Amino acid sequence: MKILQLATSLQGGAGSAAVRMNHALNMVGEKSTIISREEILSFNKSETESLKMRFPKKFQSSTNTLMQSKLIQRNRDLVTPLSVSNLNIQDRIFHEAEVIHIHAFYNFLSLSSLKSIIELGKPTLFTLHDQRLFTGGCHYSRDCVNFERTCSKCPQTRKLFGNVIENAFSKQKKLFESANNVELVAPSYWLADLAKRSGVSRDLTTHVLRNPIPRIYFETPFPSQVKEEEAIRIAFVSTNLHNPYKDLTVFVKAVNEFLQISSRRVCVVLVGHGFIPKFVPWVEIESTHPNTDSEMAELLTTIDLLIVPSNQDNSPSVIGEALAAGVSVIGSDAGGIPEILNDFGMPIFPVGDASQLGIMINNWRATAPREKIRKKAQKYFGEEKLAQDLVGIYKNLKAKLL
Repeated sequence: MKILQLATSLQGGAGSAAVRMNHALNMVGEKSTIISREEILSFNKSETESLKMRFPKKFQSSTNTLMQSKLIQRNRDLVTPLSVSNLNIQDRIFHEAEVIHIHAFYNFLSLSSLKSIIELGKPTLFTLHDQRLFTGGCHYSRDCVNFERTCSKCPQTRKLFGNVIENAFSKQKKLFESANNVELVAPSYWLADLAKRSGVSRDLTTHVLRNPIPRIYFETPFPSQVKEEEAIRIAFVSTNLHNPYKDLTVFVKAVNEFLQISSRRVCVVLVGHGFIPKFVPWVEIESTHPNTDSEMAELLTTIDLLIVPSNQDNSPSVIGEALAAGVSVIGSDAGGIPEILNDFGMPIFPVGDASQLGIMINNWRATAPREKIRKKAQKYFGEEKLAQDLVGIYKNLKAKLL
């Protein structure tokens, strides 16, 4: 089956998930290619095509992003109702594809180009990496449920631009109203439920399918037995350490409170780019940013405890990566995070509650051998199984259209 995957970026959570699924599909014998604005540095480059953006398009894209962040957004929460297109839908690759699978598409596809793709009549899937597809432009709606109706009076948008959000919502709703060739894939039941409540996507079939984790995370050997007196290695992971959704401030406060009452030696491992926040003076700090899955997998086998304190999140791949490496996790109750941690019997704390997180860190002891955690994670995040499940979704949608 010829499958065309589209993704604005090949980096970050959404981009990485798209690349991994594309690779997994090829592993199980499908012919899947991903097109993006970026060049990929890992996996098989023959599976990807990087779009060469000319200066006018780059300028248009940058200006669009700057304008929305400065004029439309009320705070740091992302709101992107306007997107520009960088693809020619008349290109032969669209007509040769049997299935088109769209991931994050901001400043890669516009509503007009999405309409052109849907009108090709081919089986078309969208993977939901956040709420952007079924709102008027916000990536996470927090407590707002306006997207269930019209996205009016958006709390994340300056009042002057409220009509821009409503118009975007209305156009997206119209786009999908008669699209019998479109279905959605969500990596969490939480996000799938929100999609079914949205006025844009409630009539679309939505499947829940986890993001795959590459084999290297399951196969990297564990280090030799750590001695009892060595420091506990506690990690926080985010491509951008100061991404407002990932809530590094809660992590810092919790670790500092924990260290005020504990005599245990601790090494804080910050994985990502950004400045180092202020911890208590006696904590050890390690800052790193692995460039490949192999490097990340090796790092995770040295971690004792991963903290995921997100205030908004879908189903962060780092949880799957950590579990595949046998790492214990403490996470917030945001989005789809509890779905996985509950099944693994791992602690969950209320969003933003640094004191409760500090107590959980203090009480933490590994409850299962690393090999046992890894083995269970294989059932959730194994590449072959998830790729085959996705192929089944493609085939069923294709059969509906015959």
